[in-house]
Amino acid sequence: MNGETLVIGRVNAGKTSFCLRLARHLKLRELNWLVERTDGVREKRRMLLSEADAILSSDEPNRTREMQTLLLSVPRGKSDQVVRVTDSAGLMEGLHENEDVRRAMAQTLRAMIAARGIFHVVDAAALGRMLAGQSKLAQARMNALDEQMFAMGQMKDRYVILANKMDLPMAREGYRWLKAHAAKYPVVPISARDGTGFNEVRRHVWRLA
Repeated sequence: MNGETLVIGRVNAGKTSFCLRLARHLKLRELNWLVERTDGVREKRRMLLSEADAILSSDEPNRTREMQTLLLSVPRGKSDQVVRVTDSAGLMEGLHENEDVRRAMAQTLRAMIAARGIFHVVDAAALGRMLAGQSKLAQARMNALDEQMFAMGQMKDRYVILANKMDLPMAREGYRWLKAHAAKYPVVPISARDGTGFNEVRRHVWRLA
């Protein structure tokens, strides 16, 4: 897949936090980002990981409004290979009132079509809470938006589901449901907050190189 993968998910699933935790797990101190704005302008950014945490980590909805490609150097034999992990704007149902957010979501949808590989970040705790309040019949499917992302992911060369927020209540229920629902694909339980599960994530990243 030429070392490129797109990180997708609903708003506040933890996509940016996942990217920053991955960088920390790989012991990076400085981040190199390739940023593509919704108007097509591209630029390079460099910042310390500590600065990125302060700027990019936020629970504010729709904080990410541009494609942010993190360049990761991964050991491969006698040399290093560059893996590109692209953070994207979170998706949500309906038409958002903010035009910038709408453009960012449209950019994510276009990138999903073009991507060869996908990391699909799911808030396992939110999923667990949702399942707890549903009938057995309703529990047979995810909500329509995640079902669409799931269907798109299955069409890619590599598709990995990241069951995020495993440090929160009800996350185990959400994770178990994902494992049963997507039995053909890797489902990795993680917490971007405390870093659990990232040894398994690293193995998937290495396969991208």
